[in-house]
Amino acid sequence: MELISSDKTKCVKCNACVDICPMRVITTDEAGYPKAVSNAFKTCINCGYCVDVCAFGALTHRVRKRSLNSNAALRRLKKIKENRKKRGEPK
Repeated sequence: MELISSDKTKCVKCNACVDICPMRVITTDEAGYPKAVSNAFKTCINCGYCVDVCAFGALTHRVRKRSLNSNAALRRLKKIKENRKKRGEPK
């Protein structure tokens, strides 16, 4: 079983999980769905931001479950996007 997997029937390919991961262990496959990088379990800190920020409940983490309060993850994602915009980076 992979560390991170996505339900392709629920995933809308928004990349929020990719954007929020502080350890950059989530990337996308050739179809645009999130997947764990090779040996992600060695780097992942199990923060759970990826599952918390998934609005559609499409992401599953082998260790972390969705938090009852995902506000911290959503605030973090908003700040990441604001900083990228300030730096002129693409979304």
